[in-house]
Amino acid sequence: MNEADGRRYSRSGFLAATAAMAAAGAAAFDPAIAAADEAPPWNEIGPDDGLKRLLAGNKKFVAGDLPSDYHIQQRREALATGQAPFAAVLTCADSRVVPNLIFLQGLGDLFTVRVAGNFPDDLALASLEYTIEHLGTRLVVVLGHEGCGAVKATYDAIASQKPLPPHLSTIERLIGPGIYKVVRDKGSQEAAVVANVKAAVKTLKNSHPVVEEELEKGHIKIVGAEYHLKTGEVTLVG
Repeated sequence: MNEADGRRYSRSGFLAATAAMAAAGAAAFDPAIAAADEAPPWNEIGPDDGLKRLLAGNKKFVAGDLPSDYHIQQRREALATGQAPFAAVLTCADSRVVPNLIFLQGLGDLFTVRVAGNFPDDLALASLEYTIEHLGTRLVVVLGHEGCGAVKATYDAIASQKPLPPHLSTIERLIGPGIYKVVRDKGSQEAAVVANVKAAVKTLKNSHPVVEEELEKGHIKIVGAEYHLKTGEVTLVG
């Protein structure tokens, strides 16, 4: 058995072991699928359906249509032996941006990677590779947000030609190339937020070997989005 076969074997074994767990937790949490006799494991939800699920949840969040019961205890117990998140979210560490709340998803639904400025460094890439390769996650969302402080700091550093101090300079090195043209052209910081999301998506799509190969096979989808602080709405970027 080669390494690739080993990974596939491990994944298939894990999915078999977690199928019942995911089905029980899914039906308990989401009214949209509660009527189904059986719910599929989360990571068997295709990326397009996963994205529809996230956007539908966000629509309810914006409207204040929040579930009265998240069935947390039942979900926690069901997830004790494994996880199968249907989507991964690379987002900013900003305290106002909470993916599970924004998209109205429960325990075990989202694999979340958070870093100031939502741009993938090596550790973030490794984390996303893990959930794609070993947990079977099919959808990756890069979620930027309105008024991002990391983007603003990088924008101001480039505009003033005064580099950020350590360790903030690490953020500047990551974000700077993607927003440089916006700064040069005196674009808005909001435009820089969008440019940063697009640059992050491009970086992920070109990440070799795991992400790039899974994209080529059509196994996963990567999309960019922006969270609007005032309205709570998520809009797709791209």
